[in-house]
Amino acid sequence: MFTQLLAQRAAENRPIRVGIIGAGKFGAGLVAQIAQMRGMTTAVIADINGERARNAYTVAGKVPSESIHSASTAQAIDDHLHRGQPVIVEDGALVAQSELVDVVVEATGLPEVGARMAYTTLLNRKHLVMVNVETDVTIGPLLRRMADAAGVVYTLVDGDQPGCTMNMIEWARTLGFEIVAAGRGTVFFDDDRAGIPDSVPQRFGFDAETLARRTINLKMYNSFRDGTKAQVEMAALGNAAGLVPDKRGMHEPSVNIADIARTFSLQEEGGILSRHGVIELANSVASDGKTKLPNGLGMGVFAVIRTEHSFTQEDLAHYFLHPGGNGHNYLLYRPYHLVAVEAPISIAMAALYGQATGSPLPTPTTEVITVAKRDLAAGETLDGGGGYTVVGICEKAEIARDEGLLPLGLAGGAKLKQAVKQGEAISYAMVELNEDSFVLQLRRLQDATVWGNP
Repeated sequence: MFTQLLAQRAAENRPIRVGIIGAGKFGAGLVAQIAQMRGMTTAVIADINGERARNAYTVAGKVPSESIHSASTAQAIDDHLHRGQPVIVEDGALVAQSELVDVVVEATGLPEVGARMAYTTLLNRKHLVMVNVETDVTIGPLLRRMADAAGVVYTLVDGDQPGCTMNMIEWARTLGFEIVAAGRGTVFFDDDRAGIPDSVPQRFGFDAETLARRTINLKMYNSFRDGTKAQVEMAALGNAAGLVPDKRGMHEPSVNIADIARTFSLQEEGGILSRHGVIELANSVASDGKTKLPNGLGMGVFAVIRTEHSFTQEDLAHYFLHPGGNGHNYLLYRPYHLVAVEAPISIAMAALYGQATGSPLPTPTTEVITVAKRDLAAGETLDGGGGYTVVGICEKAEIARDEGLLPLGLAGGAKLKQAVKQGEAISYAMVELNEDSFVLQLRRLQDATVWGNP
């Protein structure tokens, strides 16, 4: 699908030029992967920490330090790129403004920064690969509409769980299967919800050298453990695939791989679901909350598909797909996702074919609402996903709208007007928002566009 076209671009000395905003663990991993490819090159890296951007080139990309050039304008970026010189900048907006960059990858993980970078990228009619799912679940439908209007691609990234699962869904829908449930695995212990950034090194086993070398973001990694990241990723998947949570926060049962299709079937067919077409999580920790299951999905992805045709049911069973739904449902799964390793596939799809791995539908189906991680006092300032004050939980978009619930992407910097109990959903009415926030302005524009709110 890509090899020959990329080889041709390499032979013609016109590789896909990629600009990466954010040189954390993902950004550096993407630089490393692109460095092994033909027909694609990391043209410019942006990070507010210039040394981190430089290290992504030298350590991950194995580029000699003396060949890397700093720039402070878009024109300076292009001047260096004309000479074949890799560039680093501190201002990510310059990446989008470069005339020679073909695809921009937003990988900061911050809703406010992601909103500004995405908006600038699309205004400059650049393809945008959105690794920043925190921004996507907040204003993704608006960004999709902007991209369509600009004639460019706005896409989730292959390798991350939403993108990997979208590949399964696309395969299944192409062949005429119904999606019963789709989602990802988790390893969620009973004390993880209360996790804080300080505990990340101990929980993940990171030593000081790894924390520094892989530029580990403690707040982001804490969102992996307190459940927020899985909820955010499934909201991104739901909005791209038109799926919804069956209940607030999803069921997230403890389940081995062999039991996923049976568990994620309708209640009347022996499962736990009230409907088809849902996002879900398959927890690899046993119901005691402390021990891992012997054959859980881990960090893999899955889709439970359904067919009513007896011939196809027979074939799927014959090929050892795990069944459920009284023999109508079957499991597709991958026990892994490769994050930055597979990300160049989305870049190539956008640049070569004008296609997205997955992109939010113009009208959202799923919201990530803000829920108190602990008892919170009036006057406290919320710190967003992965922090000390709140977690993100999936809810149907219409319910979140009708109840006035605060999207997680707007929680950072919001100040509580009243006390909130642990586990309570936080509404717009409970907070004072930061009116200077750019992502807030875009979210209001999205709400007005989608729902007609003033």
